[in-house]
Amino acid sequence: MNSIESKSSRLRLETVVLPVLAVCAACVIFYYGAPVFIPLTVAALTAYTLTPIVEFLKKRKVPHILAVILVMLVLIAVGALLLLVMISELTSLAGKFPDYQKTVQDHFDKVQDYLDRELAQFGGSSALLRNLRIDQISPGAIVKVVFKGAGSLGSLLLSALLLMFMTFFILADYRLYLDNITLLFGKKHRQSQLDILQNIDRQLRGFIMVKIYVTAGMTGVITVVLLLFGIPYPYVWGPFAGILNLIPYVGPIIGAVPPLIVAAINTGSSAKVVAIAAVFLAIQIVESNLITPRLTADKVDLNPLAVMVSSIIWGYLWGAVGVVLAIPITAAIKVLCDNIEALEPIGILLGNKPRK
Repeated sequence: MNSIESKSSRLRLETVVLPVLAVCAACVIFYYGAPVFIPLTVAALTAYTLTPIVEFLKKRKVPHILAVILVMLVLIAVGALLLLVMISELTSLAGKFPDYQKTVQDHFDKVQDYLDRELAQFGGSSALLRNLRIDQISPGAIVKVVFKGAGSLGSLLLSALLLMFMTFFILADYRLYLDNITLLFGKKHRQSQLDILQNIDRQLRGFIMVKIYVTAGMTGVITVVLLLFGIPYPYVWGPFAGILNLIPYVGPIIGAVPPLIVAAINTGSSAKVVAIAAVFLAIQIVESNLITPRLTADKVDLNPLAVMVSSIIWGYLWGAVGVVLAIPITAAIKVLCDNIEALEPIGILLGNKPRK
C-alpha cells in the first residue's frame, strides 16, 4: 500500500518537461518571429487601448467604421505633432552629439590621469577608463538597440505605416476577431476560452490605462522641471524619462542619466545637477510608492521576481519594445497558463498570490 502511495505521489516526467519545452519553443518562435510579432503585438495593444473610445463614440450614435476612422485620425494627428517636435529636438541634439561625446570623453580621460598619478605613488597602474572611447558610440547604434530589426530609417517608417494599418483593421473588426478566438478550439470549449479572454481583459484593461496616465503625467512633469531648470532638449528628455518609467526598477534611473549629463555639461554647476537629481528622486518616490501602487492594486497578478525576469527575457527577445511590453504580455501569458493544465506550473511561478 505504501509503495502504491509513493508511486502516485511522484512527479510524472511530462509534468516537468512540458512547461520547459513550451517556454523554450516560445522563446525561439518569438525571437526569430520578432519582425512580425512586434508590430502585431503593438497594433493589438494599441487597438485594445483605443476600443473604449470607439465604443464611447458608438454610444453617441456614431457609425462604427466612422468612429474607427475618427479615432485613427486623431491618433495620427497627435503622433505626427509629437514626431515633428521630437525630430526638431533630435536634429539639434544630433548636431551637438559629437561635442557631448568629446566632453564626456575628456572627463573620463581626466579621471584616468588622476588614477594614474595616485597609483604611481604605489608603483601600480590602471587602465580602467583608458580603453573606454565614448566617440565610438554613434546615434545609429543607439537607434538599432531601441528599434530591434530596424535596419534603416526607411524600414522604420514602413513599420510605422504597417502598424497604423494593422491597428485600423483590428479596430474595425475587433468583434469578429474576438468571436473567432473563442472558437479556435471548438464550440465545446467556447465558454472556457471566453472566460480566459475576460480574465485577461480584467487584469490588463485597468493596468494599461493606469500606465498610460502615469506615463503621460511623468512626461509632462519632468518636461516642465527641465524647462524650469533651463536644460536643453526638454522635449526629448521628458518623453524619454516618461517612457523608460514603464521599465520596472531600472527604467527611472536610466531615464534620469542623460538629462543629468547634459545639465552637467551645459551648466557646469554641480548644485544644479544635484537639485535636478533630487527633483527626479522625489518624483520617482511619489510615483512608485504612492500613485502607481494604489492605482494598480490587484490589477496584475505577477510577483516582483517574475516582473524583473520577464523584462530581461523580453528585452533579449524584442529589444527595448519587449522591455516596455513585458508586463502586459507576461500577465496575459500567466492567465493562459492558469487555464491550461500542462502549463499551470508556469502560472504558479509567475503568480503573486499563494496557491491553496
